[in-house]
Amino acid sequence: MENVEPRTVQVRIIVSKGEESVRRRALLSGIIKTDDELIVDDEVTGEVNLVRVTSIEVRDKRMDSAAAEDIKTIWARAIDEVIVKIAVSHRELTESIEMRVAGDREFVIGEKIQVNNRELRIKRIKIRDGGFKSRKGIAVKAKDIKRIYADPGIREPRRISKSRGERVVIKKRESVWSLKHKGTG
Repeated sequence: MENVEPRTVQVRIIVSKGEESVRRRALLSGIIKTDDELIVDDEVTGEVNLVRVTSIEVRDKRMDSAAAEDIKTIWARAIDEVIVKIAVSHRELTESIEMRVAGDREFVIGEKIQVNNRELRIKRIKIRDGGFKSRKGIAVKAKDIKRIYADPGIREPRRISKSRGERVVIKKRESVWSLKHKGTG
């Protein structure tokens, strides 16, 4: 029995870059699977991108894997440079920020990051497969992040009010406000 080399064929690839999608062509061979990382070197445009395969189309059906010669279209997401979305909590308000970074940059839960001349502390990270990471010290690469949840790096002062001669300290907890009375005696 003869060992047959897989054929190298030109495959259409739709590359998603943030809000836009661009058509590319690449020479591929062998079995291609979703979540594979490929380097797409488009000879027509001269652009080179590192992409992650998100879907494979074979004869009008979506597949998890296929031989390159059977593939009609590969759907992929550019991961060499990505936009990381950051949600910053300010008590009842949440601010959304976008940050363009290299796909291999790691973000660590609990670390402080600089965004638009502001210091933020990472609280948890939603990853692309739908799960959350929230344990301090865990690192996640930007290309795997769906959203970062962060708090402003500065602590907000406790609020103090006067109520009928007693001192009332309003103290912020995890998700609930509580009133703590301090006696004057």
